[in-house]
This record gives sequence, structure tokens and C-alpha cells, in this order.
Amino acid sequence: MDPVAVSLIVKAMYALGAAFAVGFGAIGPGIGMGMGAATAVEGMGRQPSASSDLFRVMLIGQGATSTPPTFALVVGILLLFGTGEGTALIQGFAGLGAGISIGAASFASGIGSALPAAQAGEAIARQPHLRRPFTTLMLIGQAISQTPLIFGLLVSFMLIFTVSPNPDAGLVEYITVLSAGICMGFGAMGPSVGSGIAGESAILGIRYHRDPESAVGLLTRVMLLGQAVAQSTSIYALVIALVMLMMV
Repeated sequence: MDPVAVSLIVKAMYALGAAFAVGFGAIGPGIGMGMGAATAVEGMGRQPSASSDLFRVMLIGQGATSTPPTFALVVGILLLFGTGEGTALIQGFAGLGAGISIGAASFASGIGSALPAAQAGEAIARQPHLRRPFTTLMLIGQAISQTPLIFGLLVSFMLIFTVSPNPDAGLVEYITVLSAGICMGFGAMGPSVGSGIAGESAILGIRYHRDPESAVGLLTRVMLLGQAVAQSTSIYALVIALVMLMMV
């Protein structure tokens, strides 16, 4: 194929990858930040005396939830401006795979991060004196739910920077690099949301416990164990994605 035509196709696939990364990756976090704001506003109406605490926890929760689209934005900018002109068609497939990887991971991490944030706002409105353990559990739950996002970012960077511009690559290599991005992106979705559900339920458990302050340690340990098991599936996706990249 003519080198000029190849360069144009690669640029087009980079653009498509950037669009997928930022467009799809902004959906989940956008919804998630709205969920956190909704529970804070509702809580302020129910418990006006806790308005300052609710406002603070809302901003903290939204700040953590805004991390995934920031990563997606970085990958999108790299695809559009930071990678130069592609000289081999395989680079275009790698760029598209990079966008899918971080876009899907960002979408799910935004939802997963929002679940404990929303529950923390509601919990603080009902039991303001427990704002510290609620906030701590919220942050732990959000951090764990974003672990697959880091894996998605890693695979995206590897697709952008380590795939060799081999002009002799064929259909198998094209599909392999694209599949690596799909594997990691979609493999990050379940663990992110599942970990967020565990964080949400830990906060809910403290709310309903007869002695909430004594239950914090136990419920935190159980939450972390459950999240660790859920996260194992994202590691499986990362392993397969890395194997595919080594095959190219």
C-alpha cells in the first residue's frame, strides 16, 4: 500500500481511538459525579446542620471520580498529537486498541467510584457523627475500584509506545493488538463496578449496625477481601493482554 495512504489511515484510526477514549470514558464518570452531587443535595435538605460535611464529602468523592476521564484525556491527546505519523498499518490498530482499553476502563471506574461516594453522602446525612469512618471507607472503596483503570492505562501506553511499526505485519498482528486493548478495557469493567458495590455495601453495613463504631474495622477487612477477589479478574485480563502484545 502507498505510504501516504497508510499514514492517512493510521491518523484516522488514531482519531477514532482518541474519540473512543474520551467520549466513552467520560460517560461513567459524568454519571458518577452527578450521583454524588444528588445524594449530597438530598442530604442537605434532610439534615441542614450537616451541610458543610456533605459539601466536603461531595467534593472529595467527585474529585476521585474525576480521575478516570483525566487518564482517558491523556491517552486521547497522545493519540492525536503525541505519537507522530504512523508508518505502518499496525500502529493504527494499536492506537484504536489503546482508546478502547482506557475508554472502557474509565467508563466502569467512574461508575464504580460513584457507588461508595453516593452512599457516603446519604450515610453522613443520616449519621453525621460518623462522617470520618464513612469518608475513609468511601476513599478506600474508590481507590480499589480504580485499580483496573491503572491496568487499562498501562496497556494503552504499551499499545501506543511499544508496538513496532512493522510494515510486514498482517491481519493476525492487526487483530492481536486491537484485541489486547479490547481484552483489558472490557476486562476492567466488572471488577471496577464490583469493587464499588462492595465499598457501597460496607458503608451501608455500618449505617445499619447496632454499634457502628465497633463495626468499622470488621467491615473494612471484609470489604477489602471481597474487593481483592473481584480484582483478580482484572489481573487475568491484564495477563492475556500482555501475552497478546508479546506475540506481535
